[in-house]
Amino acid sequence: MSAPVLVTGGTGFLGAEVVRRLAARGRTVHVLARPSADRGVLADVDVRWHPGDLVDEASVERAVGAAAREGPLDVVHSGAVISYRSRDSELQRLVNVEGTWNVVAACRLHGVRRLVHVSSIVAVGHAPGDELLDEDWPFNGLELHVDYVTTKRAAEEVALGAAAEVDVVAVNPGAIWGPSPRGSNSMRSLRLLAQGALRFAPPGRFGVVGLGDTADGVLRALDRGQRGRRYVLVESNWRGAELFRLATDLLGARPVRRTVPAWACPLAAVGATWLDRVRPLEVVTPQLLRLMPRSFAARSDRAREELGWAPRPFPDVLAEAVAALRAEAP
Repeated sequence: MSAPVLVTGGTGFLGAEVVRRLAARGRTVHVLARPSADRGVLADVDVRWHPGDLVDEASVERAVGAAAREGPLDVVHSGAVISYRSRDSELQRLVNVEGTWNVVAACRLHGVRRLVHVSSIVAVGHAPGDELLDEDWPFNGLELHVDYVTTKRAAEEVALGAAAEVDVVAVNPGAIWGPSPRGSNSMRSLRLLAQGALRFAPPGRFGVVGLGDTADGVLRALDRGQRGRRYVLVESNWRGAELFRLATDLLGARPVRRTVPAWACPLAAVGATWLDRVRPLEVVTPQLLRLMPRSFAARSDRAREELGWAPRPFPDVLAEAVAALRAEAP
């Protein structure tokens, strides 16, 4: 029997790709999934399902315990809520932070061999000017007042804070791009660009990485990561206008010639905050506006040197995503 591994968030954008790669390695893959999760994204993969929810401590413990009975168990914790809506503040605290507490507690109880915690580049911080984030950057994200940032940072602190008792490593991907049957924000952005519906580029600078390369980084962290360490997974860094130009060139779509002025975002966030109190905003929210002008550009020297991580050039990743978009039914 192959060594078991349990994945949380296994029906999500990144989680599903991690599950597929683990199964291709011959691992026995267990997935914790809510009853409402779309299991169809893994219909062609041999998966052992465990009903449960990250916020339900008992269901997490049952899933980890059942998987651990098959042998020394590894866990990949990729389940999280990504949202910039004010109304999701408590949900993100419960899932991202309390859910990580529940996973760590179950790993400790059942003697899990290794836990890989999937964090985010936003949990590292944001950088001024042209500086690049790395794993040792002093966290400065609390000043943004963005729930996703604060809860992902808190969740990572919970996970790495247990390193004395659990063999845990963390990975911090940048913005993940790539085709997936699960769908993603990156593919939605490409659709909008293809339709000419995006007229302004975001002003910030951010690190990007392909979906497959991120999953590869997770597996390499599982195999080779050093206990208690974090690994930034970023292939390259782009300004919004540069990335949109590359995307529209590949799409053969109308170019986006304007960028939202960075100075306008904080002012817009103030107005959006008042409006959000009257009628909750869904897309251009105050938290998103506070995030937009910031730089999340980063370097991934540690992952390349310690894990042997070698991601594909981002233009190749984007070209693949564009090809997948064109292959979709209208």
